[in-house]
Amino acid sequence: MKIAIFNWRDIRNPKAGGAELYFHEMAKRWIKSENEVTWISAGWKGCKKNEEIDGINIYRTGNEFSVYIYAAFKFFSKAKDADVIIDVENGIPFFTPIYAGNKKVLHIHHIHKDVWFREAGKNLFMNILAGIGYSLENWLMPFVYRKNKVVTLSKSSAREILNGKYSRYNPEIINPGVEFYEYKKVGKNRRPIVLYLNRIKKYKGVKVLVDAARELYSRNNKIDFWIAGAGDDLNEMIKYAKQYKINNVKFLGRVSEEKKAELMQKAWIFANPSSKEGWGIVNVEANYFGTPVIGSDVHGIRDSVLDGKTGLLFKEGNYKELADKIEYLVKNNKERTRMGKEGMKWARKYGWDKVASEYLNILHKTAAN
Repeated sequence: MKIAIFNWRDIRNPKAGGAELYFHEMAKRWIKSENEVTWISAGWKGCKKNEEIDGINIYRTGNEFSVYIYAAFKFFSKAKDADVIIDVENGIPFFTPIYAGNKKVLHIHHIHKDVWFREAGKNLFMNILAGIGYSLENWLMPFVYRKNKVVTLSKSSAREILNGKYSRYNPEIINPGVEFYEYKKVGKNRRPIVLYLNRIKKYKGVKVLVDAARELYSRNNKIDFWIAGAGDDLNEMIKYAKQYKINNVKFLGRVSEEKKAELMQKAWIFANPSSKEGWGIVNVEANYFGTPVIGSDVHGIRDSVLDGKTGLLFKEGNYKELADKIEYLVKNNKERTRMGKEGMKWARKYGWDKVASEYLNILHKTAAN
């Protein structure tokens, strides 16, 4: 098949995250099974306009705002003969049903709702844009895509999509995968480490984790917090930690895959305090390396973290409860080890080859109907 992916970023984008990893890992496997993949996304300063990565033909146009307009022109010049289109909603979709007659799948990682305004903060211009995005996602998208198949990442997201009437059909669920690869084995750090490795944005809850670190520091717990990743809220979090003299927090910036494997092995606990996730791929990655996860009890995370088995859940935003659960696992080596082992078994269910094959079957059925 000829597959066209519309996604606002691609794997080389400096702001690439879980959505880009998800589709890139599947797309390169689809190519190995003799399919063609074209990816239309936004550009950034100094980027190549056209690039082939792992066999994927990537075409970049506009920026993160204008790409939703320019993508239509790029489609007609580069992908109009696609057998099936994957229209990825990262807040808003590309509204391909308006101009493309090809068979389509609408992919929704998760519904954003209040995330729009949480990210905008007090900035008036950003709040205006948030209002536009909120309206497009909640009012226009359900109407435009009313006849299209929907795919999402978790049971929680599927229920939210149905309950909010974003689709009249039951969404298909394809969980993200984990890369099973050989890596250099390292042991746990001698001193307790709590690791966060993700994009640093307001809705990701990094402030909640920093507050938990401050709480544990006040209790005289000798626990270090490593925060890896980049994002819009990084500088604010660095300032916040300095302001309150939270000396047990270290910001590491973006890290390589090799470094990620090292950090996830050394960490005693992986933390995911996000207020919203489609699934939480980093949770299962941490489990793959034998590290239990403490995450917010919210959509997506409650699907990827088995409470009491592969990790623990806490009430979203409650930094004291997060601190309590970190303290509990740090002090209970037996429980922490048990959850690490259970996590490794859990992660083994989610290889990318299996995930890519399941999604490809949906695309075949969509193209055939």
